[in-house]
Amino acid sequence: MNKFVKIILLLVALSLCLTGLIACDKCADGHTFNDDNVCSICGKKKCDVEGHDYVNGVCKLCDEDFPMEDYVAQCQLDMNSNTKKYTAANIVRMYIDGDTTHFNVPVSDKHPEGVLKARYLAVNTPESTGQVEPYGKVASNYVHETLQAAIDNGGSVLVESDTDDNLWNNDSYGRTLAWVWYKPDAESDWRNLNLELLQKGYGYGSSASDNRYGEYCMNALQQAVKAKLIVHSKLKDENYYYGTAKEIDLKELRTNFDQYDGIKVAFEGYVTGSYDGSTYVQWYCEEDDLYYGISVYYNGSNAKIKDALNIGNHVRVVGTAQNFNGSWQVSGLSYNVVNSKDPNNTIKLDGVGEPVEPVELTIPEFNSNRTVNVYDPNSEDTVPKTFKLHQLLVDTSVTMKNLTITRIYTTPSGTSKGAMSLYCEDSNGNKITVRTEKLYKLNESTGLYDLVTQDEFEGKTISVVGMVDWYNYNNNNEYQIRVTNYTDILIVE
Repeated sequence: MNKFVKIILLLVALSLCLTGLIACDKCADGHTFNDDNVCSICGKKKCDVEGHDYVNGVCKLCDEDFPMEDYVAQCQLDMNSNTKKYTAANIVRMYIDGDTTHFNVPVSDKHPEGVLKARYLAVNTPESTGQVEPYGKVASNYVHETLQAAIDNGGSVLVESDTDDNLWNNDSYGRTLAWVWYKPDAESDWRNLNLELLQKGYGYGSSASDNRYGEYCMNALQQAVKAKLIVHSKLKDENYYYGTAKEIDLKELRTNFDQYDGIKVAFEGYVTGSYDGSTYVQWYCEEDDLYYGISVYYNGSNAKIKDALNIGNHVRVVGTAQNFNGSWQVSGLSYNVVNSKDPNNTIKLDGVGEPVEPVELTIPEFNSNRTVNVYDPNSEDTVPKTFKLHQLLVDTSVTMKNLTITRIYTTPSGTSKGAMSLYCEDSNGNKITVRTEKLYKLNESTGLYDLVTQDEFEGKTISVVGMVDWYNYNNNNEYQIRVTNYTDILIVE
C-alpha cells in the first residue's frame, strides 16, 4: 500500500472517529429531538432520556399513565385512638366549599349550638364562596358529591380531631380543625377525605406534614404535584369564567341564573338592606313595573367595597353569580386599589336616586302569576315566560299589612336558636309565613338589647317589612317574607 493510500485511509478513520465523538458530545450536551420526540442522533425517546412530562396524570408525550399510589387506602382510621370522633346518620348540616363543611354534633361547651364548622386539616382548596377562584367549584362539588353519595348509598361519614387528648382544636377563625372520613357504602373501609383531596389534586398542602397523618399527606401531595393533577396542572379550569364582566341588568340575572352560574357579571341597583355579611341590591324594570333584587355577599371585602354598599347607595356591582346551597347570590367582589377607575371595581355611583320604598303586596298578589318577557342569551330573542310573582321578587323589599298571627314556631337550638316563624293569615284566610332572624329590642331600664321571644307576638295582628325569601322544605320550594330587624314588625293590634 503506497503512502498516499495510507494517508487517505488514515483521514477516513479519523473522520469516522471525529463523527462519533461529535455525536457523543452532542448527545452529552443535549439530545436533538424530532417532532416524534426521538433523538435524531442516538435514537432514544425523549421520555426515556428526560422522564415523562405528566399533566393531569397522563404523559403529554407518550400518553403513559402516571403510576398512582393510593395513599388513602393505606391510611387507616383507628377507632380505638384517643382522638375525638363523631358520626351520625344526619351528620352533614351544610356544604360550604372544598375545605369547609358544617356538621351536626351533640351540644357541648365547645359546640354550644350543636354545629361543628370543620376546617379540613392539611389541605387548602381554591375559594368558591365569598371569593371565587379557578377549581374552587370543582373541589367544592367533589366534596359535596362524595359525602352525599356515601350517605345515599348506605355508607357513613365521621369527623375526627387531630390530637390524642380527646379535644377539638380551632383555627384562628373559630372553625374546628378536623379530619373527615367516609365509607362509600356499608361494606367499604373508611377513606380520609382530606388526604383524598390532596391525592387527587383538588387542593394545595396546608401544614400537610405537621399532623397525625403527615407522612401520608406529604406522599399524596408530592405525587399530585409530580403528576400535575388539577390545581398543579397549570391548565385553565373549564368551569371558571376568565373573561371580563358581562354587562347585564338584574332582571336578566334573576330570570336567567342558570345561564350565568359561575360568570362574572356587572349591574346597577340600589342597596336596600344588609344582614350577616350580605347586602341586598334591587333595580326597577319600567317595562314590567317590578323590582328585581339579588343578595350580594361582601364579607371579607375591603373597606372601599363595604363603603360602597351602604344602604341607600346607588351602586355598580361586579362579582361572580353563583348558586350557594340552593340560593343565588353574587360574590367574589373586587376593587383595584391602584386604579379606582378599573371597570371591575364595585363602586358607589355618582348621584343619589329616590329612596327605594318596599313594594306593598297582599297575599293573593304575592302568589299570583306574572308573565314577563325574558331574554334568552342563546337565541338573543325575548320570549314571554310566566312565573309566580314571589319567584321574581326574591331578595326584593316588600311590605304586607294587617296579618294575623295564628301560630309561632321558635327555633330551639343551633345557630338560629331564637329565630321565629310567624304563621299568618289575612282577613280572607290566605296564608303566608314571616320568618324572623333573632330579633332584639332595647330595654330602656337597662340600656341593653334583649332577645325578643314569641310572647311578644302571640295572637297579634302585624304589618311587616322584609325581603322575599326562598327556602327548601321537604323538597318543596317555599317562599316567605324574611325579617331581620325588630323595628320592621309593627304590631297593629
